[in-house]
Amino acid sequence: MIFVDASFYISLLKPTDSNHDAAVALAREHGMAPKLTSQAILGEVATVGSQRFSKEATIAFVEDILRGSTTTVLFETHELVIRAWEIFKMVKSKNISWVDCYSVAIIEAYKIKTVLTFDKDLARLASGK
Repeated sequence: MIFVDASFYISLLKPTDSNHDAAVALAREHGMAPKLTSQAILGEVATVGSQRFSKEATIAFVEDILRGSTTTVLFETHELVIRAWEIFKMVKSKNISWVDCYSVAIIEAYKIKTVLTFDKDLARLASGK
């Protein structure tokens, strides 16, 4: 199972993004592997994609994810929200987002080893460093 972060999706969506080519290569590499993301991630993609790229293209992109056969979208559960809150309180940096903490709670709960992200803070938090 692979966790997919908003930074990866945004880079994939936006051809002029500095990580677009890397995102395309990673998407090809992981092709049909089962993936997991969250409603919070899709919310970030919808917001950022709409504001920085194209609302129409972003809507089509998110709808493709929702219809896709390889990506499961997790909705919030009480247990994951409680764990995310614990992580949020533990993190010393004031710049870590709630969504990153929620993502780490999912990564922990599902024992995910591979995270597709260009967010260095999330990558560091997910790796436990």
